[in-house]
Amino acid sequence: MSARHGRFAVLIPLVAAGLIASSGPSRAEAVEASEPFEGTHSLVGSYLAGRFARAQNDTSEAAEFYRSALTHDPQNELLLEQAFQIEAARGDWPRAFKLAEDLVGVQKTHRMAQLALALRDFKAGSWRKSEEHFKTAGSGPIGELTSAMGMAWVELANDDVSGSLAKLDLPKQAEWAQFFLRYHRGMIADIAGRRNEARTAYERVYAQDARTLRTALAYARHEAFVGDRKRALAIIDEQIQRSQGDGHPLLRSLRAAVRSGKPIEPIVTTASEGMAEVFYGLGEALIAEGAVGVGVLYMQMALYIEPEHQFALAALASAYEGNKQYSDAIAIYDRIPRSSPLGTAVEIRKAFNLNSLEKVDEARATLERLLDEPKPGTDVAATDGASAAASAAEAVSIPDDEVLRLGKRGEAVEKLQQALQKLGYDIGTPDGRFGNDTRRAVMAFQAKHNLRADGIVGPNTFRAIVGGSAEAGDAAMESPVPLTVSDRLEILDALGNIMRARKRYADAIPYYDRALALVTKPERRHWVYYYARGTSYERLKNWDAAEVDLEKALSLYPDQPLILNYLGYSWIDQGRKLKEGMAHIEKAVALKPDDGYIVDSLGWAHYMQGNFQEAVRYLERAVELKPDDPVLNDHLGDALWRVGREREARYQWDQALSLKPEPEDEAKIRKKLETGLTGVQLPHAGEGTGKQAAKAGDSDK
Repeated sequence: MSARHGRFAVLIPLVAAGLIASSGPSRAEAVEASEPFEGTHSLVGSYLAGRFARAQNDTSEAAEFYRSALTHDPQNELLLEQAFQIEAARGDWPRAFKLAEDLVGVQKTHRMAQLALALRDFKAGSWRKSEEHFKTAGSGPIGELTSAMGMAWVELANDDVSGSLAKLDLPKQAEWAQFFLRYHRGMIADIAGRRNEARTAYERVYAQDARTLRTALAYARHEAFVGDRKRALAIIDEQIQRSQGDGHPLLRSLRAAVRSGKPIEPIVTTASEGMAEVFYGLGEALIAEGAVGVGVLYMQMALYIEPEHQFALAALASAYEGNKQYSDAIAIYDRIPRSSPLGTAVEIRKAFNLNSLEKVDEARATLERLLDEPKPGTDVAATDGASAAASAAEAVSIPDDEVLRLGKRGEAVEKLQQALQKLGYDIGTPDGRFGNDTRRAVMAFQAKHNLRADGIVGPNTFRAIVGGSAEAGDAAMESPVPLTVSDRLEILDALGNIMRARKRYADAIPYYDRALALVTKPERRHWVYYYARGTSYERLKNWDAAEVDLEKALSLYPDQPLILNYLGYSWIDQGRKLKEGMAHIEKAVALKPDDGYIVDSLGWAHYMQGNFQEAVRYLERAVELKPDDPVLNDHLGDALWRVGREREARYQWDQALSLKPEPEDEAKIRKKLETGLTGVQLPHAGEGTGKQAAKAGDSDK
């Protein structure tokens, strides 16, 4: 999901910069040696069980064990640190804050604990206390950067614009850090009305990295906000063209809003949103650099400040996916409303997670429901009042990825206030400023209609209030953004890929048929559908249909190594077009020399043609690149036997068995270990096609 949403693409040596303070072995050993092991209820037992649960990404169990350990030694610094990190990573902030207080009591400069307390005090409006915590957390390059940006938003919340911008003057910070500082300078200047300063900052950020979706959205919003809609559209169109498709749904949503002439706000409009952006941006970069644990902490901090931050939600869910915490990922995705422009992408990701949880039918049903949703123009709300709400709100609306909350200003806020006043709520004079009176009125409306009373107005609550119907808001909540052709292609591709991964090739093909029926003029980006259908046909032994699709895919994308490998290997396996097939595979290896499966294809192709020395050379390289696949070790064993290196061959076959091959392969390998390949003929045409070529084809899925 994160790739879809745009990661801050600046390379940051975060770990090297000292963000993650490693705990030396002596600290862990001190706990382990402090008392004898007496089961999981003892100090050592609880500590070890907590470590194990955390290593297994079972944060709930880990939290319980660390809580138990702390009852035995409540001032133990290591236990406090581990327990704090677990609770914060789970988003259990009441527990995390108590642990943070205890932790800074024994280690005052603990960075993450100080940051957590800074955010707690910021959210409570205790600006000076928050700033002190940020200052204490500001050691080291990353600590200094985080603290500087955090303090800048504290100053803005305290109405000190000059002081806020001054906090971002860190000339000694590296260029990757300046990227973040300029980005936040642009956002603060926008809020403060310093348009020229904001534009200069955004221009420099965009020049430094024009690929990142979040900064592109910020720059485009700024240009639309100051009235240069032409420039805003140029930025959006440039991003969409890079995608070679319809573009990211947030770009499409913003483009429609800009073209409509509706007022466009900056990407953040309050200090609270800016503070969340600090931790979202750095958290995204941390996760990209492999520091997933700390990245998750930062993402949870962003969500503590702004629980509806859709980018942070998507990034957190993606991090959970990477840790194979599929249920946790689904729970986070569920917090993103279906009416969001991200709604379709979120449902696709949820389906893949369900598939990973072995809930294949549920995954399939999730995606099928997307395709069955009403097409644009269908009046699905006529009987439940949603259309009335939409009509009432049409004159002034808010984008589906935004919310109105304390500190917001503008025409939409004034419209909201007027609607609340008509409903009998006391909000004072409608002035377009979302203050405490407006917040209290919103919370009263939400409580009355059994909505979450958080005082935050998303598109659904907005429609409910302006339309005068909570039921209308509930209906609108279930109303997704209409699907584009690209959306439908992605859904069908996901369905086909799930079926292919389950070896249900006959079920996969109709989805690719439906996808290709939507393609009126095939372009390079459509190669994947022909390729996927072609490989499915091949696995069903319908080579005539497979060859047509694979050649069509190659004609659309002549330098795609997956197609070159699959088609070339298939020809060689069948004893056809040997010269052309070898050329295809050699080209695939040249294009993707570090793909173990593709290198294996070249080695096995040499083996099938009797070129055993060449086969060994490539197959050894393949096993180096992909040492955990039994098929590759099996192939190398065969080639080594053919060149007289029989002891090494047996070692590779033994290794293949240890990697748990498929049952039919296991039986063959065991027989080879008993008798070798003496008297065994080379594979006949058709015996090897699927596994090597298919694995290479799936390696990017």
